[in-house]
Amino acid sequence: MTFEIKPYPEFAWSISRQRKLDQCPRAYFYTYYLGWNGWLDDAPTETRVAYRLGKLTSLDALLGQQIDVRARELEAAARTGAELPAADELETRTREALRNLWTQAKNGRAGFEARPNKVTMLRSLYMNQDTQPETDRLNQKAGPSMQGLLATSHWERLRACGGEGRVEVPDFASFPHDGVKVFAAPDLAYVEGGTLHVIDWKTGRADDSNPLQVLLQMWWALETYPELAQAAACGSLEVRGYLEYVAAGNTQPVEAVAGFRDHAAETMHAGVAQMRALLADPEQNIPLEMAAFERRESGLCRNCNFFPVCA
Repeated sequence: MTFEIKPYPEFAWSISRQRKLDQCPRAYFYTYYLGWNGWLDDAPTETRVAYRLGKLTSLDALLGQQIDVRARELEAAARTGAELPAADELETRTREALRNLWTQAKNGRAGFEARPNKVTMLRSLYMNQDTQPETDRLNQKAGPSMQGLLATSHWERLRACGGEGRVEVPDFASFPHDGVKVFAAPDLAYVEGGTLHVIDWKTGRADDSNPLQVLLQMWWALETYPELAQAAACGSLEVRGYLEYVAAGNTQPVEAVAGFRDHAAETMHAGVAQMRALLADPEQNIPLEMAAFERRESGLCRNCNFFPVCA
């Protein structure tokens, strides 16, 4: 198969894209348009810079990734009936992985600038910012996050499942709706006891849009697996969602009430209209000029990846 270099990205919608647009349209432009094709050696300088800055990350985000890794380890152990590791063992694995990523970022500036998608780089290190607040947050959250993760009810249910009830979630899971690709990947999904369980791990604070995110993940599961949709439609399958705030040790159930897809679609349609209003050519997803994307100054600007180039 020949790899095709497309001049513009495919139009898509997700909760994270909507949040980015709502927070700052200019940052949305940098992330989804200006940085497109920035991995190519012959891309314009501003494109390569935007792509590189878009790859910067934080310890908070890396902790979230490690939560996903630990959760997959716990799922594997539970399904085989093995004894689950203790919280302090999970914390040790997590801190070791994060120390390795910190070292990579600390020593990898040249490699990151050459190949931003190959080297993990922390925004605070790259921008020579004070790293203490970030490391303090990590130290406060790492232990409780492992305890909260281990304490969730899912591992006992998965132990009862054994090898049954798997719902595979690919990277960048999506489904089409009204001609739009909708990204909505749960962190974990499985079927047990006549119930589809859909889970999103969270290490931060509660957000009003988080329940909608889980509803979209439920929708993805039913769109992707017709047998689940059929079972749910005939009443033989219940659908339950969970926001697992592991650092706080709280579980927020998300109920798949009647018409939940209509509710989710209403929000999605409004967001799509908002995004398409910023396009010069909606068919090819060609954006308007950068000036059309409002730059919203706030106290969050210092923590934005694009702070060095935003004007």
